[in-house]
Amino acid sequence: MHRILVIRIDFLGDMACTTAFLHALKQRWPQAEIHVLANKVNRAVLERNPDVAAVHTYVYSKQCERNDRPRKVDALLDRLRLVLRLRRLAFDLVIVPNGGMHKNSIQFARQMRAKAYRWHDAETEFDDRKAEHVAHRPMRHEALSGFALMPELAPVAADALRLRVYPDAALQAKWETELAPKRRPRVGLFVCNKAEQRRWATQKWHRLVEEMAERTDVLIFLDPCDPHACESFAPGLARVLSPPTVGDLIAAMTMLDLVISADSAPVHFASALGVPVVAMFEDRPEKYLRWYPLGVPHVLLRAGPKVDDISVAQVAAAARSLLDERVAALP
Repeated sequence: MHRILVIRIDFLGDMACTTAFLHALKQRWPQAEIHVLANKVNRAVLERNPDVAAVHTYVYSKQCERNDRPRKVDALLDRLRLVLRLRRLAFDLVIVPNGGMHKNSIQFARQMRAKAYRWHDAETEFDDRKAEHVAHRPMRHEALSGFALMPELAPVAADALRLRVYPDAALQAKWETELAPKRRPRVGLFVCNKAEQRRWATQKWHRLVEEMAERTDVLIFLDPCDPHACESFAPGLARVLSPPTVGDLIAAMTMLDLVISADSAPVHFASALGVPVVAMFEDRPEKYLRWYPLGVPHVLLRAGPKVDDISVAQVAAAARSLLDERVAALP
């Protein structure tokens, strides 16, 4: 193996979950260059990752608005340039580590003229939108999906995996100054979620802030691009933050003692940073068995078909238990 291309062009959390697989590839073939094809958003997860030789930015031929140059003619030219540039690298292996069949990734991979390809097919994939898969196919954490394609890698259990992100030291210093010296445990509440099934009601976040503010410093993390973001939290009880970049978000999260979030990227960033997590899920095994936090103390909450079915009391109790464990573990 001289060069390997891994294609992951979906979400931030998916890319974070793939970092354990990238590390395993590098450990198995230390002399190989590991290249990753990402999109312009999730590529930020791989910044400063020592396992990755290069990150290339995918060009969408249909959803052109997702490209750096969104015009259709620019997209076609940029995509052709990308294909030709990657072909010249002469990859020994191209891998699409998604648990399901990601058609865009597979179609692009076929154009690489690599020596070998690996991706899940109709017999091995797991698609949580298909009832037959949910009822009859084995469920594994998404972080293991790439490993299932590579018998050359040593068998590994999900709970033995470590996700990896590498915060920018300058951004960490910036957020340390911004947040001032820590007086009490810091709890980050990630209140935004674009998926309706994973959105917790704003009034519940308000009540949780009131509950947590007595013993912790509460930081509200908002996504400036989320139309459901709400900044109307009680003044004095919590501080509202809106990190402008993924790098800023990861750096700011290193200042936390606990993360509370519905199933989304912050759950996996916290796992990679070693920050305990209260993770809220729909009561669907095809979700919580495949996307739970890895390698950190956590409480996984589920109560009904929507995250909003989880009560404030459940979240507050889970937060208290994890904070008590963290304090007890301090020297």
